[in-house]
Amino acid sequence: MLDFFATYPFLWNAFVASFLVSICAGIIGTIVVSSKSVFLTGGVAHGAFGGVGLALFFGINTTIGASVAAVLMALFVAFASLRYKNFLDSYVAALWSLGMAIGILCIDVSQGYGRDISSYLFGSILAVSTQDLYQIAIFNFVLILFIVVFYNEILSVFYDSEFCKLKEINTGFFQIIVFVFIALGIVMSMSVAGLILVVSILSIPAYIANLFTSSLKQQMFLSWFLSLIFMWSGFFMAFSMDLSVGACVVVVSVLCMILALCFKVFLRRMIWKKD
Repeated sequence: MLDFFATYPFLWNAFVASFLVSICAGIIGTIVVSSKSVFLTGGVAHGAFGGVGLALFFGINTTIGASVAAVLMALFVAFASLRYKNFLDSYVAALWSLGMAIGILCIDVSQGYGRDISSYLFGSILAVSTQDLYQIAIFNFVLILFIVVFYNEILSVFYDSEFCKLKEINTGFFQIIVFVFIALGIVMSMSVAGLILVVSILSIPAYIANLFTSSLKQQMFLSWFLSLIFMWSGFFMAFSMDLSVGACVVVVSVLCMILALCFKVFLRRMIWKKD
């Protein structure tokens, strides 16, 4: 293994990035799956692509552009979920399409970037810089701190609205903060899978973890571990076969999800037979 990285030293950043992103994906993915907001997450991810296109057009950092667009989209989703819940899917779908359209148009008119659109859509973990690693690490630190400090409040907002009313917890405020973290987590995960596949990176490990855990904390830890395994497996598979890393990670994740579902069904049948 050490000889492998000695031969290809640029892979160290990609290896560390996959580890850092797995932490982000494990926590954010668990929140997304537990709050049943996978579709909303997809809207935020695709809306962020408009920020990528605008950043390229104006010549600024794409991470900043994507972060601003994702946060704005998340704030709108949080506001709409509180005020216009019956029409939320329609609003998200409209902004989903608008974000993609703006991103594509801006890239079309930005000279020299049209051919590189796949790196933003499907990820380019081999091009992760040291600065990107610092950004992901700082985000993970803030995210973990938020979860540790407000774990009970987050648990209450997702699972016990009546308790929130009795304790006078501002559920709207926490939903907004959570959606902002989800938006930034999506941007941080773009380096592995890009905007198109990032929803799979966030949701599949968390869904599998949900099948075999009984608490939000356990789900976060198992989701983090599964995300790490899927990313490293997809990483080495892609490198050895000269394929897209993000796509390989998703394929590995989906195959493991199918196996997990089959195993879950098998366990249930064994329990029924014992009863």
